[in-house]
Amino acid sequence: MPEIRDKRRRRDLDLFVLALIDSGISTPYEFQKAAGLSPGATIPALQRLLKARCVRPGKPGSRGKTNHQITPAGKKFLKDGWRILLEDGPSGDLDADLRVALLVLWAGGKRQLATDFLQQSASKKLESIELLEAGEENSSVSSLANWYARLRLTSAKTLLQVESDAAFRLAEALPPKLPAKANRTKRVAKL
Repeated sequence: MPEIRDKRRRRDLDLFVLALIDSGISTPYEFQKAAGLSPGATIPALQRLLKARCVRPGKPGSRGKTNHQITPAGKKFLKDGWRILLEDGPSGDLDADLRVALLVLWAGGKRQLATDFLQQSASKKLESIELLEAGEENSSVSSLANWYARLRLTSAKTLLQVESDAAFRLAEALPPKLPAKANRTKRVAKL
């Protein structure tokens, strides 16, 4: 994976984890339980956030569970960081693009920008289908190889179409706005 894409993926995940901490979800177990994020992804993100002094650990609780708290540096990173991701445009990874759209809504409060971002993500997938179709080539090397290549191409186009449809639907399904910070804690307590 190219280094730029890797850094971008870490940035969107780091900011999303930071937003979760800001919302009251603050341990790898809670990230997994509440948001479906794996500890394998969130623990390194937490380590990067700790190293950057964006979060600080609380006192260890039962079973070594440590809650994390956002720092002033973390609040600044959250306030400004989503803009860079938005300017970079969709990554092509639907999960990453969804995280960015939610960050735009959470940290920026800008539903239209979040909707536009997901629609751009959907359009990017449709463009990928066009590129795949333009590159279709019938090979006479081997009928088995030719069929394999054609079927893989069909699969890739179908998956891109489904992800594009999903991104358009996600854009429509975004909430008008996320609850005010005072209501976020109440929502988290229900988890």
